[in-house]
Amino acid sequence: MVAMTKSIGEPIDVAAMRGDRCPDVFLWRGDRYQVVETGGAWHLLGRWWEGDGERCFIRVLTDTGKTFDLCRYASTEQWHVYRVWD
Repeated sequence: MVAMTKSIGEPIDVAAMRGDRCPDVFLWRGDRYQVVETGGAWHLLGRWWEGDGERCFIRVLTDTGKTFDLCRYASTEQWHVYRVWD
């Protein structure tokens, strides 16, 4: 079985946080997702010479069975769906 991913890059509405680490509940495209498990977390520094800041990523498994890579932009504190795993 091969896992497929889709790059998304769309903002989400965070309904509840799990500490300060990642969303516990988020809304995306009209659906509500409860995080049931978190995976790896990593950080990337953007093109600093162009003013890009750090991005923090975390992989989450939701109550619907979908796996998402969520991204938080450090400069705005805004969360996005970065990637969806099928």
